[in-house]
Amino acid sequence: MRIIAISQVFWPDTASTAQHLYDFVEELTGKGHNVTVYTSRNAYENTVVKFPASEVYRNIVIKRISNTGFGKKHVSGRLLDFFSFNLLLFFKLLFVKKRSFDIMIGMTSPPLISFIGVLICKIKKIKFFYWGMDLQPELSIASGLIKKNSLSSKLLTYMGNYIMRSADNIIALDTYMKDYFQKRGASSEKVHIVPVWPVMEKLYEGNRSENPFRVANDWGDKTVIMYSGNHSYVHPLDTLLNVALLLKDHSKLIFVFIGDGVRKKDVSEFKQKHGLSNIEQLPYQPRNNIHNSLAAADIQVVIMGSGQVGFTHPNKIYGAMFIGKPILYIGPDPSHVIDILTKVDGNISAEHGQYEFIAEQIMKFNSLSENQKNKIGNDNMQFANKYFHPDVLKKEMVRVLEEY
Repeated sequence: MRIIAISQVFWPDTASTAQHLYDFVEELTGKGHNVTVYTSRNAYENTVVKFPASEVYRNIVIKRISNTGFGKKHVSGRLLDFFSFNLLLFFKLLFVKKRSFDIMIGMTSPPLISFIGVLICKIKKIKFFYWGMDLQPELSIASGLIKKNSLSSKLLTYMGNYIMRSADNIIALDTYMKDYFQKRGASSEKVHIVPVWPVMEKLYEGNRSENPFRVANDWGDKTVIMYSGNHSYVHPLDTLLNVALLLKDHSKLIFVFIGDGVRKKDVSEFKQKHGLSNIEQLPYQPRNNIHNSLAAADIQVVIMGSGQVGFTHPNKIYGAMFIGKPILYIGPDPSHVIDILTKVDGNISAEHGQYEFIAEQIMKFNSLSENQKNKIGNDNMQFANKYFHPDVLKKEMVRVLEEY
């Protein structure tokens, strides 16, 4: 088939959406399909970095758009980046010949990019395959960035509903997201549940103390509680930061924040305000080193904002389980994360604001023997290999797309 994919981010960007879309289309080209991707020239976290306007990489044709690059420092600049990309993409797609593609894959970054995709597909007689990830405006409303029942929220919600009703096929990441799609007008037979997969090319299999990332950062025998990923409004870090404050006098514990995003400065300011030496901040790690960085942790932290179940799907849980790490989940119950953790013993789960409870659980974990800690991680790894292996999930994505 001739397939076109639209997304603000794509290879070689390190954003999660970029990596998952790359994995998917690489699987498609491996099956003999022809894939073209329209994306931005700007790197997601650092818009100073520019990618080539066009190239062919591993049989994937990549066409990049030169939209504005104000970056994520200010909301207004970020909105202009979204708007300029969507507008330029729309005009680029208008010149695509009718029926020149069989299927279009539409993502959720930038917000409502798939609204443009649906419109173009109706004009060009292309089937539309919607891959739901972070849903907008739902997340912005839940986070308080857009007022509920405002004119903008009503307009954006209408556009989102139009995507769900019009898509020929939809991928939801969990049962909660599927239920939401159906409530918004998507027919049940169109919606398929396929979770996202860990985006690691290899696993670290050495001893904990010899992990090169751990050694490079001089963590020694400290217990490392790690949050690795986007520091965003939808994954609030306040509870974890307050836990670090409660445990500041425990020299054997260290809280590591890896990544970037609009909330990164909040971590820096909190650390400085309270003079916390038990918080460390590090930049995003390249994909070829992420197996070392994630494995350097003793506990991996997964966070979901309150009121966001069904709208987003933190995929950190899969990577953490896949590499055999115990998990601390901070977020609402029920959720897809709770559904998983109830099947595997030894992990920690709590809701936002439960600082003292989480601190107590971390101290209990810290008192476990090395064998007990390893058992929790190994049980997680076995569960992930059985239900969330990348090879299985990517093949399922291809199967769903090829059926249509």
